Amino acid sequence: MTDEMVVSVSHVLLRIKTTLEQQLNLHDVWISGEVSNLTKHRSGHYYFSLKDERGAMSCVMFASYVKHLRFDLEEGMKVLVKASANVYPQRGSLQLYVTSMRPDGLGALFLELEQRKKRLEAQGYFDPTHKKTKPDVIEHIAIITAKEGAAIQDVITTVRKRWPMLKMTLYPALVQGQKAAETIVARLKQADAKGYDAILVVRGGGSFEDLFCFNDEELVKTIYHCQTYIVSGVGHEVDTTLCDLVADHRSVTPTAAAQWVTPDQKEVLARLEQMQATLNFQMHQHLQSAKKQLYTYQSNRYLSDPNTWIIDKRLRLDNLEQALSQTKEKITGFDSDIHHYQQSLQQAMGAKIRKETQLCTTYFQQLMQAGKIYTQKQTQDLNHAKERTQDALKHYIENQQKHLIKNVSLLDAYSPLKVIERGYSITMEDGQVIHSIHQVQNGKVIQTQVKDGTILSMVTECQEESHANKKTEIS
Repeated sequence: MTDEMVVSVSHVLLRIKTTLEQQLNLHDVWISGEVSNLTKHRSGHYYFSLKDERGAMSCVMFASYVKHLRFDLEEGMKVLVKASANVYPQRGSLQLYVTSMRPDGLGALFLELEQRKKRLEAQGYFDPTHKKTKPDVIEHIAIITAKEGAAIQDVITTVRKRWPMLKMTLYPALVQGQKAAETIVARLKQADAKGYDAILVVRGGGSFEDLFCFNDEELVKTIYHCQTYIVSGVGHEVDTTLCDLVADHRSVTPTAAAQWVTPDQKEVLARLEQMQATLNFQMHQHLQSAKKQLYTYQSNRYLSDPNTWIIDKRLRLDNLEQALSQTKEKITGFDSDIHHYQQSLQQAMGAKIRKETQLCTTYFQQLMQAGKIYTQKQTQDLNHAKERTQDALKHYIENQQKHLIKNVSLLDAYSPLKVIERGYSITMEDGQVIHSIHQVQNGKVIQTQVKDGTILSMVTECQEESHANKKTEIS
């Protein structure tokens, strides 16, 4: 027993920990697995398990490494991690300390794009109600793209073919690489401050990575806050960037963007020719109508001989004056008739009022006399009813008094006090009347009420007799 070595658990764990640190090097290895039991601690640390179909390991990724992730870690996601293996002494568990992580299978850029798209959409940056309407007239546009590239050539060619009088101003910018998004944002802000009718953000086709600068979050926010009408034409029809989603209008190609902001001069010319034909027809119709009206004026006899018009108007005036004079005479006659009718009406109304007043006075006197007679009769009836009520009430009180005296006599006759006065007594215990010896116990105090007072006794013995006679010794 003395040759055996005894060590503590912590010593063993320390040996394992030291061995792992010295012998196991995972710095150049990507470990693949599926995330499970994910916990995002409020401190910023991530705790989770990395598993496959045959095993699982506990993992921790500290906040200083979490902040460098380019995607949101979710439960069940397949990932590749770089980590160091070590032992957590407090629990004796083997853990992976993760320092770097990327999605496995699904590209990191694509995953980052999807998560960014969901976040910006939830914040309202792609809301259709925020998009500006297309200006009615577009005379000057700004173009943001590479100075030398297919996109600017396509735009210029399309504009010159469709509407050569449109003014164009180029704001050259990088459209690929790490600095591209930054330069596009800067050029966009410069152009927005100039007050153009529209701004075109365009780029030719390319790979997903090449177009990724148009998915920049700062670029999306800048387009959202621009005051100018923004048209996006990035890539081909199959390519959709966040720049397309936030712009006021999305065109599938740079050429389509140029077509959107320019009218076709051939179509405009055809419309002008049609409008000219319509205008000529309307002018012809207007001239024909004016000619007819002129002929009507020329045929008017007053225009050929104005004195005739003056004579007609004078005759008309004389007729009106004569009619006015006759009307005045009639009004004067009406005034006399009205005065006569007014006097007759006043006399008739006075006689009518006096007659009605006399009738009302007579009727009121008769009504007062009838009311006086009715009041006297009612008073007599009321006095008779009062006398009958008083007699009935007196009779009822006498009967009730007789019943009361009778009941008092009966109550007095059956009173226990009367029984006691005849020599009987009542025995009680605590206010309860005792009817049997079984109601009392030895040592209890009982009260016996007699005619002139109460006797207090203590029970010492109870004797039960076979007949009705029972006796109880008391002291």
